[in-house]
Amino acid sequence: MRRGGILTMVGAGDVDNLDPSVAVHTVTRGILRACTRQLVTYRAGRDQRTAGDVVADMATEVPTYANGRLDRSGQEYVFTIKEGVRWDTFRQVTAADLARGLKRLAHPSAPGPALTYFTSTIRGLARFRDELDQAKDVAEMIETGTVEGIQVLDERTIALRTTGPAVDFLNILALPSASPAPVEYAGLVPGSRDVTGRLRSNGPYRVENHLPGKEILLGRNPAWDPATDDVRAANIDGVSVRIGLSERDAFDLVDRGDADMLWDIQPITAELPRLLADPRLEIHPAGLLSPYLVVNMLSPNENRATGKLGVRQAVSAGLDRAAVSEVWGGARLNDLTWRILPPLCSAYMPHSPVPDGRPAGDPDLARRLLADAGYPDGLTLRMVHRDRDIHPESVRAIGAALSRAGIRLMPVPVPITELFSTYFASTEPAARGDWDLAFTGWEPDWYGENARTYLQPLFQSAQGGWNLGFYASEMVDRLLAAGRAATDRETAHTAYRAVEAEVLRDMAVIPVLFAHQYWFHSPRVRGWEPYPVLNGDLTNLWLAP
Repeated sequence: MRRGGILTMVGAGDVDNLDPSVAVHTVTRGILRACTRQLVTYRAGRDQRTAGDVVADMATEVPTYANGRLDRSGQEYVFTIKEGVRWDTFRQVTAADLARGLKRLAHPSAPGPALTYFTSTIRGLARFRDELDQAKDVAEMIETGTVEGIQVLDERTIALRTTGPAVDFLNILALPSASPAPVEYAGLVPGSRDVTGRLRSNGPYRVENHLPGKEILLGRNPAWDPATDDVRAANIDGVSVRIGLSERDAFDLVDRGDADMLWDIQPITAELPRLLADPRLEIHPAGLLSPYLVVNMLSPNENRATGKLGVRQAVSAGLDRAAVSEVWGGARLNDLTWRILPPLCSAYMPHSPVPDGRPAGDPDLARRLLADAGYPDGLTLRMVHRDRDIHPESVRAIGAALSRAGIRLMPVPVPITELFSTYFASTEPAARGDWDLAFTGWEPDWYGENARTYLQPLFQSAQGGWNLGFYASEMVDRLLAAGRAATDRETAHTAYRAVEAEVLRDMAVIPVLFAHQYWFHSPRVRGWEPYPVLNGDLTNLWLAP
């Protein structure tokens, strides 16, 4: 193993935000793994079976009944932050920093995408969120307001209390969203330029430059002490990400060895056949529900067509999933699906609650379903999607298939940043009918005991998660609550399987593929570990001469 060197990455798009409170994109998580630390985390590796094993990160140890840091009710966790875990200002990370980081997730101007995990699990945080919505001085309340489930005991010790046993609470605390926030962020809106212009790091690397749409540069954090970090080796000296390239140009740079790794795109479909036996192409099962179609339940278009179950069923029946699979690299790289929970999910059941359809679609069935729903002459739907990578080609394949059933698809291609900042940021674009369907994907927020990560963000009625189509079901909300309140895994699994069955019967989203993760890099990239960060753990790879 050789230390040193700069990893060069090339791609098309930018991060969504470098503030961990509001960041969500896969590529952003790779940067956050390098620049932020949490109380607990996961080791880098290649074994899916151990990818969900939680280990101590900033904390001196993981709370358990045996070490006395988890009380007998299973609802109070006590953590002590290791001495020597420091911000890049050389100041010790404190329990107050962690409390600030958790409370700012509920900022009314920029609620964290993972907020529902925390409000439904940390005692009193949902009430604190509601109080923040009415507060005259949000900044002051975040600094001085109290949350029943967050108690700073001393400079480096914090007690966190849950609303119930919460078998996956440690997994939630391993999310980048659970990062501490330094005092420099006090009074600032999460994700704002005021924050991103003064980013602080407590990981082995820090952001030295970010020119949006052009480049990201990471360098070493001089205050990081490897003696306090058992999960990040920090072999390389830094990372240079060049942004704004075409898919072809980025691929060719890596293929020639002029760059080390693709950043936010995957190899061009036409190149995949020759790469499948190439060790530079890494393929790993990842439990991705990707792609799937979000259904806009609020759209007024075509007499509120997407709000009708028969129309949603017709879209699913008419889909040529096999054609989309070929765009995404074929059977080696993905599986067709009509379900939400993949085989890698702990709650997966071999028998589907709904029958699979035809791989190439069934246009006759789709036409009948449309006619029964009141559209014997077909209809037109607007599909918003990313304008890069394999997304436009995928949407063309979907449009060709749906046209056989009388569904005319109007593509709405947009940059990924606009997709989330404009189309998915609020109910207004959905209610105006700016889109009817959205082509996107979902990755699990953690491995191991993770059925909740597919279901709560996508289907819980309350806003603030990844419920992009604004689906609402009291039954689903009750079942999700039962899963969260379960004291054992099997009870939780039963509740979450019932959620999957309910949302599939409602056709709340339209599943398409379970994609594997695959990434392309140069021969000098060694030690590439796909878990826990799906585009590779930057903190453990190294560069050969």
